[in-house]
Amino acid sequence: MIAPTRVLLCVTGGIAAYKAPELVRAFIAAGCEVRVVMTAAAKAFATELSLATVSRHPVRSEILDVSEEGRVGHIELADWPEVVVVAPATADVLAKAAAGLADDLVSVILLATRAPVLFAPAMNTNMWRHPATVANLGVLASRGAAFVGPDAGELACGWIGAGRMIDPAMIVDAARGRVAAPWRGRRVLVSAGPTRTWIDAVRFFSNASTGAMGFAIAAEAARRGADVTLVAGPVERPTPAGVRRLDVEVADEMLAAMDAELASAPGQLVAMVAAVADLAPLVGSPDKLDKADLITTIASAPWRRGVDVLQTLTERHRERAYFLGFAAQTASGDADTVRSELLARGAAKRVAKGAHALFVNRVGVADSGFATDTNTGLLLVGDEVHDAGAPRLKPELAAWLLDRLDGPWTHERLGG
Repeated sequence: MIAPTRVLLCVTGGIAAYKAPELVRAFIAAGCEVRVVMTAAAKAFATELSLATVSRHPVRSEILDVSEEGRVGHIELADWPEVVVVAPATADVLAKAAAGLADDLVSVILLATRAPVLFAPAMNTNMWRHPATVANLGVLASRGAAFVGPDAGELACGWIGAGRMIDPAMIVDAARGRVAAPWRGRRVLVSAGPTRTWIDAVRFFSNASTGAMGFAIAAEAARRGADVTLVAGPVERPTPAGVRRLDVEVADEMLAAMDAELASAPGQLVAMVAAVADLAPLVGSPDKLDKADLITTIASAPWRRGVDVLQTLTERHRERAYFLGFAAQTASGDADTVRSELLARGAAKRVAKGAHALFVNRVGVADSGFATDTNTGLLLVGDEVHDAGAPRLKPELAAWLLDRLDGPWTHERLGG
């Protein structure tokens, strides 16, 4: 990818603003020209002098600058960049941008620019998870904005959780992807990892999914410039650069998150990679069960079929999105027998789930499926069958899958 030559960095008032000089240096090292604008609150954490020194350009912070407004300087500034990066992106600036407010220089630029915008969120984990922030992220994503991070870890406020601004190097990579990428303007929704079915207050059923394949697809789609939302089950994996992440735990939460994303904007590629729990108790215990009660509960308690997230989503949104399903299957015998079993089961599942395409892969072997670095299988697209061949690293397989879906997805979403 070619690095953008003109980056406008908007620094807002979060503690992570102290990293702004480092971020400017990282952009310059990648071959970019950087100009900086700041909010008033950002000046509490970084100085105009330090940012002017590292960027080699004056820093702007006022809408009405006497030295610039003879040329309507704030509009010129909004027209100048190839990409606008907001880092750190506080809850406040996300709310302003979603509402279309324009009461400071940063919000004016976000309203006036025609360049792609990348937000690097940074805030307390409770603010990040607040329904208002989640709604604002959805609004901005529906308008074409992209997000990188936040990371999870220890925050400046002492809390531990999601909300820390992601590393500058990852912000630079994500910004480059916004400018020079074949999938710019496309939206991709990916699910990854397992879900849990709680039995009591401390025990649950789950499966062996690590999220590696779903995370690889999200990372590859972001690398191509797509606006990517990743709905992740309980896995400990870093968020890929340029990806907006929503963490869930149970199947109903995954369905609700993906349903809301699809309702907000049509035309998405949906990669349903998550391994969703198949069963759920009709009534779970709010307390920890003794061992004897646990055995009795598992053996005799009424169970229900778990929600089928993919089938439910295709029933609601098949005309609004292109669906790729995943099916993990066991198979035995020689190579021809295994292929025939996978093909038959995959074809039946694709029809039953209502998916446009389905990737069926073998599990229970050393080089494919859950908890392995490699994977392979068969991709069913309509009546076509694509064989991934020998097991390959999951990031490589992600690229292979997206290459083969590019044409069918584009044809479908454009109404062809």
